[in-house]
Amino acid sequence: MSKQRPPLTKQQKTGLRVAAGLLPLLAIIIAIGAINEDTSPSPAATTTGTPATQQPVEAAAEPKPASVGPEGVLTVENNEDFAALLAAVEDRDLFKEFAAKYQGRTIEFDGTIAAMNHHGEFKTRYDILVFAGDRIESGATGPNFQFNDVNITSDLRLTGSNIPDIIGVGQKLRIAAEVEGYAEDTDLFLLDPVSSQVR
Repeated sequence: MSKQRPPLTKQQKTGLRVAAGLLPLLAIIIAIGAINEDTSPSPAATTTGTPATQQPVEAAAEPKPASVGPEGVLTVENNEDFAALLAAVEDRDLFKEFAAKYQGRTIEFDGTIAAMNHHGEFKTRYDILVFAGDRIESGATGPNFQFNDVNITSDLRLTGSNIPDIIGVGQKLRIAAEVEGYAEDTDLFLLDPVSSQVR
């Protein structure tokens, strides 16, 4: 014959109700933590290694307003310094000088994705290497442009009439981006995307 448990006291019933009420709050906190893990910063990854050739594009994000300043967006047509930058071959002094002079300004040029790697341990954030023009092998000129720690959907801001389902090495873009600086130790010219028009 099994023993029956004594009936719950009023305090025990109240405790159970409070615990049941806290369960939805706990689920929300866990969900927020999982979302933050995907966007929290991690040590920067380099562009060396095997490039990711194709990555799915979820949806086009709206381009953010360009940080043009009073002088406008820099292009090879309206700025001799920028034209010289894109024509240079491994001229680190020129890359450094241009980045210092025009930091925070927006540049616009035709480029091609030369490499894509996951940023750290993240699966949806990337370090994207971009070369000016259409060449990604021999004959490429200009600095090693990089979008560091970006999400393809929200950060790259793809636009155009024919956005592909996947994006990867060899994708040609018309890039508008803000100059962040030049990292001499890695020879990377860092850019913050404003818009990336598929071409």
